[in-house]
Amino acid sequence: MTDIKPLNDFEFRKWLHSRLKVDEPLQPGDPLYEPLYQAAVGDPVEMIGTEISLAVVESLNFLSGFRGSGKTTELFRLKKDLENDGHFVVYANALDYLLPTEPIHISDFLLVLAGSFSESVEASLNIDLQQEGFWTRFVNYLWNTGIRIDGLDVKATVPGTDVGLNFKTSLKEVPSFRQELRQKLATRLGEVRRQVHEFFEFGRKRILSSQPKSTSVVFLFDQLEQLRDPIGTEGRVADSVTTLLANHRSDLNVPLLHLVYTVPPWLKFKLPQLSDVRMLYNVKLWKNDEKRTRFSAGWKTMRQVVERRFTAQGLERYFGKPTKAGVFSLVDRLIQASGGHFRDLIFLLRETVLRATELPITSSIVEATINNLRTSYRPSNLVDARLLHQIALHRDCMLENPTAESLQRITFFLDTHCALILRNGEEWYDVHPLIRDDVEEILKRDEAARSRDAEPK
Repeated sequence: MTDIKPLNDFEFRKWLHSRLKVDEPLQPGDPLYEPLYQAAVGDPVEMIGTEISLAVVESLNFLSGFRGSGKTTELFRLKKDLENDGHFVVYANALDYLLPTEPIHISDFLLVLAGSFSESVEASLNIDLQQEGFWTRFVNYLWNTGIRIDGLDVKATVPGTDVGLNFKTSLKEVPSFRQELRQKLATRLGEVRRQVHEFFEFGRKRILSSQPKSTSVVFLFDQLEQLRDPIGTEGRVADSVTTLLANHRSDLNVPLLHLVYTVPPWLKFKLPQLSDVRMLYNVKLWKNDEKRTRFSAGWKTMRQVVERRFTAQGLERYFGKPTKAGVFSLVDRLIQASGGHFRDLIFLLRETVLRATELPITSSIVEATINNLRTSYRPSNLVDARLLHQIALHRDCMLENPTAESLQRITFFLDTHCALILRNGEEWYDVHPLIRDDVEEILKRDEAARSRDAEPK
């Protein structure tokens, strides 16, 4: 560990800045990693690992959570645990192959699934599959079956060409190519499925022959939950993801492999029957009662997150002396403002580092940082304020009749952390503490304005 004593204030802040990266997934064993979910009853990652071990041959698993809940970090933990148990684990990022704001079709999905597996196996085993890679194989299939696509008119066997890369890039980035491919594969889905499964079996055998001590192969397909509709659009992306999981669930499974997908939390509104999704929840700082009574275990967890980033020595240098109870009041103020959201806490800490002019920092720095975040969360219209008020009042999302627009709003609230998903025996929701009072004030002003307008002139 770095000795912070010799560092001057600027160097110390620079060191802290490097430890407060908001969007950087952590590997298990990283000194900055805090086991947020391992102490919880029904640890979702442990449950998926248990499912894979008990299923032995093949399984299908889903992991979900709000944006910034640490899904990728927890997938890395799952990967390490499975590898320790003798499994060979392959990891791929869906966003390397899919545009997050474009609807997904089953044929696209099957090709991307096999293509990402192919590239990940090459990287994991440090081998070059060359003509045995999936993209090249599939171009050969298209050529041999007489399927011609504009922009892909070169045989895969021609020396000096990389038609596999050309195919992969066009599939992701060229809408006309993607649409033509979908049309020509529409009546050949069974053949596409067979090509995909044959490649997975080829890859599985290749892995186990080179890794004879591995008991099975697990494929982690991350970031699928990032597929979402821009606000104000018709919800085509959400509909396509829903169709994929509702109508093509069997295609998400691959014979003799264990599959783990990260999926969006809003699926619970569109597909309430999808009950086997393992959810990563917010760190709970308060109980689901009328007064929102403090939940001590959650506060302890978030304090440990801060101490890992600052170290015990750094806490006092940065925040000043603790109280007689050993508590740093400015740390607790930031934890309270985070709403128990890990990413928000890291963001707030990082912002104080940018604003600090001297150490230890003052309460004015902390309050300025919190007010800046509050401004970004504050609802901009009455529709949002009313929906958020209902969530705070009922501790539910109140989507009895989910429309594309309301689904987008809830997704937006969860992604931006205006609304939080928590668990206390049962799953429940609440509004971020930074804006609860603002939401009520907006509605009071609106009610007062309506009363004035209703008065006789």
